[in-house]
Amino acid sequence: MKVDRTTRIPGVDVARALAVLGMFAAHILDLDDLRWTDPATYGSLVQGHSAVTFAVLAGVSIALVTGGTRPRTPEQLVIARHQLLVRACCIFLLGGLLQMLGTPILVILVMYSFLFVLALPLLRVPPQTLFIAAGVLAVVMPAIVPPLHAAIGAWGSPYNALSDILINGGYPALIWSAYLLLGLGLGRLDLRSPTVARRMIGFGAGIAAAAYLLSAAVVQLQDTVDPDRQFEPPSKFFAPYDNPGEGFRWTWSDLLGLLGADAHSGTPFDVFGSAGISMVVIGGCLILCPRPSPWNFPLRATGTMALTVYSVHVVAIFALCSVTTRGTSGDYPWQNFWTWLLFATVAIAASSCWIHRFGRGPLERLITAIAVRSSGSRRHSPAGAPQSVE
Repeated sequence: MKVDRTTRIPGVDVARALAVLGMFAAHILDLDDLRWTDPATYGSLVQGHSAVTFAVLAGVSIALVTGGTRPRTPEQLVIARHQLLVRACCIFLLGGLLQMLGTPILVILVMYSFLFVLALPLLRVPPQTLFIAAGVLAVVMPAIVPPLHAAIGAWGSPYNALSDILINGGYPALIWSAYLLLGLGLGRLDLRSPTVARRMIGFGAGIAAAAYLLSAAVVQLQDTVDPDRQFEPPSKFFAPYDNPGEGFRWTWSDLLGLLGADAHSGTPFDVFGSAGISMVVIGGCLILCPRPSPWNFPLRATGTMALTVYSVHVVAIFALCSVTTRGTSGDYPWQNFWTWLLFATVAIAASSCWIHRFGRGPLERLITAIAVRSSGSRRHSPAGAPQSVE
């Protein structure tokens, strides 16, 4: 069974593959803090940005399977929403199982499933509205989530589990929902058009440059008021769960933490900068891979079964952690470039062989079958286009 060469967009699959391989690097390599003046630290660009690209591509894929630039009928959207909800449940379960392995990885799939649910009422929203909403969320949510976290913490169990998904951790879903809206908007554009791809690169580069340069400029205020850097970014100064009655952990002075742009900090500058970089990556892949070809098939295959590849790599890291111990520096002995290269090579080679033989990844096929059968539809996808959303 061959990969469908008529309905898939090669650049989207290649971008998804790069995002997964970037997450490999973030999980395997011992990365230093990114310093623009030191090229040796540029590898740290994958830290946070690869996961953001993966989240943006979730929105792109959802838009593609629900019609792309072509509107769907209300009946088709009912089927689409049902199947997306079932996919979200399956991915949530898978993410929970992978999280239970106890690896040092921040498993993105639980938050990823939340994005699927968030997309359900947004399938007919026009791109311009989605872009504006994404920008508003990027500005507003980082300031809202700390007091919201404190409020949910005061309620106690079991509401703390909800906070872990929506607010806490490396993937606060309320903030990361901005990436979904961006991806949904991009997926409603004509991604086969070189003009759209070039504009995506231009706008993305401009947004990223503006966010990081502005952050670098205004962070001087933080250095002046807080020379010892005691104030933390918003993803760090949440209220403690053990004493929720004590109120907020942070003071208004801590809002200076919003001026930073570090990866996973959840600040407006981080959100805009990471979103811009993801647009550059996706637009670049659309330009470089306008059509299927033998040279881009390995990466296309990896992107086609990204859910399987991601899940297997978490299990592989669990196995490595089980047979090795951390060194005195806190790192595992296998955290090096050669391990990443081995993971990437095996993932690309295995994906190429699997897709050439079977046409779709095992987890992707299983989740699609569950979603389609549960909806009572025998169609491969609600839009009739098998662009992966897993």
